[in-house]
Amino acid sequence: MKKLIFLLILVLLAAGGLIYYKKWRSEFVHKKLPELVFLKSDSLYRITYDSVDIDEVEGEIVIRNLQLFPDSTYKKPTDSSLPRNLMRVTVPEVYISGAQTDAAVLNKEVIAAKIKLTHPVVTMFNNQHVEKDKSNDPTPTTFKLYEILLRGLEKIKVDTILITDADYHICKWPNGDTLFSGSKINAQLYHINISDSTSTDTSRVLFAERASLDVDQALIHGKGHPYNYRLKNIQLLSGERSFAIKSMHITPLLGEAAFVHNAKWQTDRLDFDFYNLLFKKVNVQEILNGNLIADELSINKAEFKLFRDKNYPMKKESLVGRYPQQSFLKIPVNVAIKKVIIQQGLIQYREKESLTGNTGLVIFDDIHATLNNVTNSPADLRKNGICTVHFNSKFLHNIPLTATLQLYLNSKNGKFAVNGNMGSLDATVLNSLSKPMALVEVNSGTVTSLDFNLMGNDNRIKGLVRLLYDDLKIRILKKDENGDLKTKKVMSLMANIIVKNANPGKNKPVRIVSVSHPRDIYRSIFNFIWKSIFEGVQKTVGIDGKLG
Repeated sequence: MKKLIFLLILVLLAAGGLIYYKKWRSEFVHKKLPELVFLKSDSLYRITYDSVDIDEVEGEIVIRNLQLFPDSTYKKPTDSSLPRNLMRVTVPEVYISGAQTDAAVLNKEVIAAKIKLTHPVVTMFNNQHVEKDKSNDPTPTTFKLYEILLRGLEKIKVDTILITDADYHICKWPNGDTLFSGSKINAQLYHINISDSTSTDTSRVLFAERASLDVDQALIHGKGHPYNYRLKNIQLLSGERSFAIKSMHITPLLGEAAFVHNAKWQTDRLDFDFYNLLFKKVNVQEILNGNLIADELSINKAEFKLFRDKNYPMKKESLVGRYPQQSFLKIPVNVAIKKVIIQQGLIQYREKESLTGNTGLVIFDDIHATLNNVTNSPADLRKNGICTVHFNSKFLHNIPLTATLQLYLNSKNGKFAVNGNMGSLDATVLNSLSKPMALVEVNSGTVTSLDFNLMGNDNRIKGLVRLLYDDLKIRILKKDENGDLKTKKVMSLMANIIVKNANPGKNKPVRIVSVSHPRDIYRSIFNFIWKSIFEGVQKTVGIDGKLG
């Protein structure tokens, strides 16, 4: 009898203990666990959520309206001790399957088969009150993310994370303008392991062994400029180490007339379009950190369209120190691309002349270009400080033109070199430029070739120009009161007396002229090169400074 009573007592104690354990475990799992493990905040961020539903048997957890946001109530927004970048995250629903709640309770580990985040909205705030140079923090972005996510946990291990229809924004802190927006972002992360051992593992992407990212559209708002920068259909694949963009557009916000009227000065209105960009062998982690490191970039099609209205006054603002290579070195993004290939390109420059009121068109099409060593990385520049551009095209649709441009990235005075060759043409083809832009018409002539070899810097270009041609005859024009072009007969006669109608002349050597052209500090490097070549052409035909 005593044994029976003793066994009964043991059963009751065991049952009571089991009931107590289940009650304690249920309370811990449903109340304490979300607060202490899954959704624990730190001193800078606050985390809130509407509800957490946990199915222990199936290992499923559903978190609704999860929000993470900077808790700066104890600091002023202008406090320089705040980090340079802060995040705000809203997720309507987080679904976790295959969760091992025992590991979370006993070992401070979050282990799950899959986590799905539906329509999250992430806003990265750029704290302008912290100077970039002062922060000087070499810690990778992923390590900072690791510190926020892990907190008191030992490990987060998940087979798959799916992010669907996310939006991502970059804004000024605390309530400033939007600088960047990405919409309809879908991401897949596989074999994620967030722990001390993987926090600095450079082979992983956001702690995952493999990742892919698709972005429907990204919009960059130009700071202080009348342009938007739009990217469509972006795809990042970590396994293939590729980064692709279906199209990229630099689009002016105003039409031509409104644009120049708003600028009030002569300025180039840009309209650039790029199609099918593919970065190969990219550093995926650097892409996610906002940098661009790749072996190669191929662009299937690129179109550059520029317009300038010379009826407006020139703004006396020096462009010294603002050559493309000099400006490139100052951008806040690290870029290192060994080779850039443009498979098919177009450059179109339209200039409305104040003298004639007409618009001249300079066009290069069927462009094939290769750029080598496109980098602003100090380490790369120590090895090779020259960016080389090889350029093949058709000038005015049918004139073959090849050129090589070397940009000395380490130069303190903007050093560059350019050499090239233009093939044969009927000189009357140039009337589409010379008539509206210079009131000069070519009556006849054949150009055999044009070669140039020039070296320049911030102040001057020097070099040689060789123009071979034959039977050159021109007319000087004027614009009458009706806007029609008429011949200035006396000036045309004088011009054809002055002009040397061939090079080489009969029984004479080829004339090769030297140029030394000072820079107009208010104009671009391309204007500088063109004016220097034109100086050589004028000297060759014998009209340099004689028809002005």
